[in-house]
Amino acid sequence: MVEQIIDLEAVEQGEYLVKSDFDSQLQERKQEMDEIHSKMKRHLASVAKDIGLEAGSSIKLEFVSQHGYHFRITLKDETLIRKNNSYRILDAIKGGVRFTTSKLQDYSDSFATLKSAYEEQQQTIVAEVIRVAIGYIDPWTMLNNQIAQLDCLVSFAVSASTAPIPYVRPKMHKDGPSVLKLSQIRHPCLELQEDVNFIANDALFAQDASMYIITGPNMGGKSTYIRSVGVTVLMAHVGAFVPCENAEMSIVDCILGRVGANDNFTKGLSTFMVEMIETAGIIRKATGKSLVIIDELGRGTSTYEGCGIAWSIAEWLAKDSKCFTLFATHFQEITDLATYVPNVKNCHMEAIVDEKRMTLLYQVKPGVMEKSFGIQVAKLANFPPGVIQLAQKFYSECEDHRGSLKEKHAADGLKVLQSCFEQIDNFDCESDTFSLSSDALQNLRSLMN
Repeated sequence: MVEQIIDLEAVEQGEYLVKSDFDSQLQERKQEMDEIHSKMKRHLASVAKDIGLEAGSSIKLEFVSQHGYHFRITLKDETLIRKNNSYRILDAIKGGVRFTTSKLQDYSDSFATLKSAYEEQQQTIVAEVIRVAIGYIDPWTMLNNQIAQLDCLVSFAVSASTAPIPYVRPKMHKDGPSVLKLSQIRHPCLELQEDVNFIANDALFAQDASMYIITGPNMGGKSTYIRSVGVTVLMAHVGAFVPCENAEMSIVDCILGRVGANDNFTKGLSTFMVEMIETAGIIRKATGKSLVIIDELGRGTSTYEGCGIAWSIAEWLAKDSKCFTLFATHFQEITDLATYVPNVKNCHMEAIVDEKRMTLLYQVKPGVMEKSFGIQVAKLANFPPGVIQLAQKFYSECEDHRGSLKEKHAADGLKVLQSCFEQIDNFDCESDTFSLSSDALQNLRSLMN
């Protein structure tokens, strides 16, 4: 219907018209318009001969909505028509002088009248075309939806079969205890890059291991690892195969992520404020069936405040929400959470570091990585040696100060404990009970605080 009705040649010129031969009245109007247009071209030749210019080159027939059809000559040729009463100048522009004649004006008016009648008749045909097309809305909508779904599923299949290592079908659990076991998980985008030999890792969650606190050097692969888990779980839930050797998971109610950090200057929000707003949303929405991935929370503020915020959020997710969580951080103190909460486990990205270089292995291993090796990364970035030496000096001083503070606090604590034991009253061997004096209780409370 479109091919039969629309004038495709006019479309190439930016006009959307119904073909003149589609309707007898349109065809009649078109013939009349073409005849007037031919008369205007003959009149152009006559005017060109009269003023001594070449038709179509030095003098042109043009159309603008303001003046209709008119002639245009260059500014330097304007003297040829200036004193001739047969020609009326319309205006002068950078491209030349526009003028008309009484005969051309009549032709232009007649052409405009015919074109208006043509368009009115055309609108009648367009209205009928739309009425017919409306009857196809339901099948077209259904067809569009089916093609969209087919396109999506075919894309899933192509991605799964053409990957460097073919994807596998995940085993999904609708009911029962929450489980998430991903063996040799890969990132579906990064593994496609040229000259990349992607290092796969496992992500094994259970009720007694619902949170993993991930430490390790900068550029060691922490962010890539947690993103791989998030993307894989998302792919499984939308019906795609996943980039693993084996995948088994429960259906999650949501995937909540706090990855990356950017400010929002249009709303006047700093990087840290955006981070806190997003984290607050995670705390409100996370349930026992959620997956949460958090990357370096709290780095946008002071070290101690950031560490405190990160610790409190990690503890809440582990104790209250009990959702599956990957928590990547450079705050080594947070790894102590695994000592107090049984379902928290520590792991790190493996790296080999010596005095000259650092080799990143991109492998997830159990336990804690004690350092982030930021100075070694600065060396890789070709920092000036003087800057590296100064950074190492200040780092060593901070570590020494931190160690001395720990020793002092430990010594003070031992003194308080010793004082408490010396003030034990009424010790009962049979029931293993005893009482403390009020001073000893106060000292013990201070130590605990």
